[in-house]
Amino acid sequence: MPYQEDVSAALKMAQEKAFREGDYYWPYDGRFGLPERPRPDSEDDLWEDEVVQETLTHSVLDMFGLSRIGWEPEVLHAAPLTPEITREVFGSEWPTRADYDRASDVMWDIVARDRGYGNGYGSYVVLYRDDAPDEIAFFGITGD
Repeated sequence: MPYQEDVSAALKMAQEKAFREGDYYWPYDGRFGLPERPRPDSEDDLWEDEVVQETLTHSVLDMFGLSRIGWEPEVLHAAPLTPEITREVFGSEWPTRADYDRASDVMWDIVARDRGYGNGYGSYVVLYRDDAPDEIAFFGITGD
């Protein structure tokens, strides 16, 4: 398992990528009755908007930190999957990217059921390649 600093760095990188690529809910795109306007230039500007604060971004940007390993998951934080859930969802404690992609349809139900949490919670899992940690995948539910 990677160190907490590694996971924190991976979360920050995932957030920077989501922001840069516009891979988040933007309420001002003309579809939801609000006036259209361009996306903000920075994450700080994004979070200054009251509508965004209320509706969130339905993305990894909504994870404001990491829940501590072995502690109760916190709202709007990403928590590691337990070895038991990892085995059930991916068939191994050392899932690969292919395992993660294959499990995408079932992992939400299993994680929500086993964690007992739904909207507002995030998770992460370390993905392996050639028996070594290769990437960290973040997922969760912060919107409809």
